[in-house]
Amino acid sequence: MYKNAENMESILRSICFNIRAAGRKVLKDYDISPAQFDVLQLLYFDGEKKLSEISKNLGVTKSTTTGLIKRLEILYFLDREQSEEDKRVYRIKLTDSGRELITKVIKKRVEVMQSVIDRLGNEKELIEKLSELQKTIKEVVKSGEYR
Repeated sequence: MYKNAENMESILRSICFNIRAAGRKVLKDYDISPAQFDVLQLLYFDGEKKLSEISKNLGVTKSTTTGLIKRLEILYFLDREQSEEDKRVYRIKLTDSGRELITKVIKKRVEVMQSVIDRLGNEKELIEKLSELQKTIKEVVKSGEYR
């Protein structure tokens, strides 16, 4: 019974890895690590966050997150602003340069996906099936109905 589930997990993991790897080729022109890129992506897709929120989302310590953020600040990919209400709290947000970098990576990923579509054909059916898969995975994970 689990054999198909194992195969599916392996296939999806490989797909995600390959798409990520293609997009990260853009990063070779920049002096940032994959972990730093994860911070940029989080802020790009979810908006500005507190340091503690970034740590929690990435599953790393606050001290690790602080180091990542300091490096990205030096490279002008993000800004840190002190909260008006609580001077101990800083909000972290992307700069235009940070948004531009993420946009370049996404563009590279889209180019890869367009090449895949060109090879496989039947674009509409492919997108429908992938959307159904994505929706179902989200529902199962959210409901906790997996074993």
